[in-house]
Amino acid sequence: MKYNFDFLIVPTLLLVLFVSCKNESPPPPLTEKVKLSVPAFNSDSAYIYIEKQLSFGYRVPGTEAHEKTIQWLTDKMQKLGGEVTQQNFKANFLGLKNVECTNIMARFNTDLSTRVLLAAHFDTRMIAEKDDERKDEPIPGADDGASGVAVLLEIARIVSQNPVGIGVDILFFDAEDQGTSGPGSDKTWALGAQYWSKNIIPKGYKPEYGILLDMVGSENATFGKESLSTGFARELQNKIWTLAQNMGYSDYFQNFSAGTVFDDHVYVNRDAKIKMVDIINMSPKDQMSFGFYHHTHDDNIDIISKRTLKVVGQVVTAVLYNESNGTF
Repeated sequence: MKYNFDFLIVPTLLLVLFVSCKNESPPPPLTEKVKLSVPAFNSDSAYIYIEKQLSFGYRVPGTEAHEKTIQWLTDKMQKLGGEVTQQNFKANFLGLKNVECTNIMARFNTDLSTRVLLAAHFDTRMIAEKDDERKDEPIPGADDGASGVAVLLEIARIVSQNPVGIGVDILFFDAEDQGTSGPGSDKTWALGAQYWSKNIIPKGYKPEYGILLDMVGSENATFGKESLSTGFARELQNKIWTLAQNMGYSDYFQNFSAGTVFDDHVYVNRDAKIKMVDIINMSPKDQMSFGFYHHTHDDNIDIISKRTLKVVGQVVTAVLYNESNGTF
């Protein structure tokens, strides 16, 4: 007897195909990383932060104004959502012994492993040795100290309101500006950075790289390629300068080789083994000139330019968000 199996074969194949499809796991959804736009940097806000610092008075370590500044920075960063740590240490400078000093670190997005370190010093110089008068009195430090701090405060506000896919750490160094000149003078500057670099907080901290801001707010500022930054972190320095120039800021970020500055970045590079570049105002004509107001009483609010604050702040903000996008 002959049987026709055709009517059985077709339904069976359909059943097998159906069961096969049901048992096969669906492909995972495509998760394309969303590209973040670079938020605008508000120079008016940064300017106000400078005025606030000046309102405390001379922020020399060991003074009441210095203590008020520490408390204000700590409170400000906590309100912006930063995880804040104070690092206390004692320093000797300009004839003073065992002066209480404090580094302040605020960390954003602590759960992310890819991190970038931004830094500036907040203390002001105890003497005005470059001035013609009142040489033994402290300077206001509108640019030398307050400008870098102000830019980082505004960046902290930006990061807190515009999510970025990397960790951002902001470090305010103390006792940077109390050094002396002469042989061995390099060891008398950047005392807070020296201490932090040998006693890193948090323990085991290792960011991708760091950027230091110092004197980034004066009119007609020029940022050449500081020599020690070139030696320690040439590739990072070139990337920052190229980014700034592509953003239209080649009048500020210039390619001249600047002089050697024993700033906070030296010890972060050398002792902490973290690549850090110094963005610092230096003259292309006189590589060791920081401006007529440097370490004088003319370092006040009158020499601050909102345009300069905008340029530096926008470049550093672009570094962070481009790093998050994988395009830096």
